[in-house]
Amino acid sequence: MEKVFVDANTIISGLLFHGNEAVLLKLGKLRAVQLVVNYHVMKEVRKVLTGKDFHLEDEEQNRLIKHMLECVSLVEGPSRKDIKKHLGMLKDKKDVPIVLGAKKANCEYLITGDRELLTSEKVKKLVNPVTTSELLEKIFKLSSLP
Repeated sequence: MEKVFVDANTIISGLLFHGNEAVLLKLGKLRAVQLVVNYHVMKEVRKVLTGKDFHLEDEEQNRLIKHMLECVSLVEGPSRKDIKKHLGMLKDKKDVPIVLGAKKANCEYLITGDRELLTSEKVKKLVNPVTTSELLEKIFKLSSLP
């Protein structure tokens, strides 16, 4: 089974919209793929869901968080020391714990829609960043083999 670290933007898309990200969460819930996140991702998802962009009622926010927790496993994040050590690797500093978290959890893939994470050579040296559609293509190709 693939072990996949999921970025907050992917989870939010899967929770709020129909499409590849929703399919990925469903596969996680069915345990067809092991989706993992750390506290940094959870915090970002909660921040977005409770923010003003989507105007979600408290009950809906709680339902979405519960659904997310049914689809993913929470893993330990990188240490503060490790995060500080790698702060220069990305322009967006808040993504450093995501990359390091994927590496620490020994994930085959980091699923993200973030262009910097997908294209950074520094990130690619640590983890394998792919989009949701790229991962789904790999999963469904594997499952169709005899």
